[in-house]
Amino acid sequence: MVNKYTAPSKSFPTDRQLSWHEELATYVERFGEYNEDGTPIIYQLEHIQREMAQWYVRKNNKYFDVEVPGESLSRDDVERLIIQRLKFAFPHQNLSQDLTRQLLQVLIRDMFVDPQKSIPIWSGIRRSMPGNPRKLVFSPHLTATINTWRVPPFRQLGISRADWGPFEALLEFMFPIEEERDMITFWLAWCLQNETDKPGWAPFLYSQTKGSGKSTFALIAAKLFGEDNSSTENNVSKLVSRFNAPVLEKKFVICEELHIQPGSDKANAVKTFITERHTMTEHKGHDVQQVEQVCAFIFTTNHIPLWLEQGDRRFYVIEVNHDGHRFGERGDEFKDLVRETLEYLDTPENLAMLYNALMSLKIPKEFDAKSLNVLGESTEVMRSIQGASWDLNVELLEAELNALELVAIPAHLLFDLGEKLANPKVNVMKHWLLNLGWKREKVKWGKKEFSRVIFLRPGYTMRNRTIIGPDGWQTTPSSNANNDYFGDFKREKLVHVEAS
Repeated sequence: MVNKYTAPSKSFPTDRQLSWHEELATYVERFGEYNEDGTPIIYQLEHIQREMAQWYVRKNNKYFDVEVPGESLSRDDVERLIIQRLKFAFPHQNLSQDLTRQLLQVLIRDMFVDPQKSIPIWSGIRRSMPGNPRKLVFSPHLTATINTWRVPPFRQLGISRADWGPFEALLEFMFPIEEERDMITFWLAWCLQNETDKPGWAPFLYSQTKGSGKSTFALIAAKLFGEDNSSTENNVSKLVSRFNAPVLEKKFVICEELHIQPGSDKANAVKTFITERHTMTEHKGHDVQQVEQVCAFIFTTNHIPLWLEQGDRRFYVIEVNHDGHRFGERGDEFKDLVRETLEYLDTPENLAMLYNALMSLKIPKEFDAKSLNVLGESTEVMRSIQGASWDLNVELLEAELNALELVAIPAHLLFDLGEKLANPKVNVMKHWLLNLGWKREKVKWGKKEFSRVIFLRPGYTMRNRTIIGPDGWQTTPSSNANNDYFGDFKREKLVHVEAS
């Protein structure tokens, strides 16, 4: 009789055990490598030791996995993991427990040992070093930097043939204007041909309709750079956050639905990341580091980016406008072309041929990936954005300043002025004022004995707490401690005076 409180014993594995075995088998049961004559490859101990030394780095008596350097590991953790990894990495090696202990002794504990056979000291830096297949790069002081770049598998197939495949037809469908199609194609080819470098501007794909192929183009570009070397973000929040290092450690970054305020900290940060090679990054639990980044960016949005500042040279905006979008007349045709292209590029050999086609593409000398000629290379939508940005924002501000007859405005009164203009950001208004030719000065007025920021209309200055204008006009702002009104900074009949 079976005790009702005791489960019957089984001589075969349970479903949970089978699942556990199947999951681990991928990592602990591997067919070893063989020579051409069919004999198993047996590695020398020196080779094994050097291979082991590239699996982990150490810092402050803690250990980190080179592939996933997140949480720190203890020495006991690392030793247990290495024992299991040895079985997978070298399945034909008959490593006894004694020999394994000796390898671990040299790798972790011995101090007087060849640095190639010991887990190295980590500098704390991770960065993408395209073209370098080594996982660790050493400084002259022998501290190790983790290289986050990985050779895409399709590039190791030895494919030499070049073929655009259906990608060429996709480009023609998505970008019917030849000049725009050439610009984005040359940009992509330049980034691949100069992978160790970074471009000075980024394509910005815009369309009001969904299903126009923006994300598809970005996805194909990510495949060409290598999925391990690419990152897709839903917006710029991670890119501009404090712990943005994982994003900037990639070669290629896609930011979907970019929308930020001009002149804001986020806008300035994004511009810096697009153009500057060196920046400060931080990982959670690690110190801030200055690193070199070689990111190439692509941005997408379904909303026209009217927030772009006039003359901005960091974004090449293309309106992806065709009748193959989700509700267009050629929607089915475009959908089939997208599916055909993605299925085609799912085959590594085909992806390698497209990569070769872009690598062999001759880029015209006049194309400049470092600097965007806004005047000569603006798209129609860029010209519309620039016009709208000036007309709707700066001119409205100018009209309001004239209506209030202001010749100066203290920085703290920008909030009050903003209420009359649908509450734009103060930083944005600052840029608009500078665009209108107003000067920013830091001076004293009233009873305050410390300097304050004030913006002055062109032709006006402030000396000895007095605002001085053309024709000998002058006014001294009130000594009122609060000084929270526009009256002290007006000139009556200003428009009439300036017109005359």
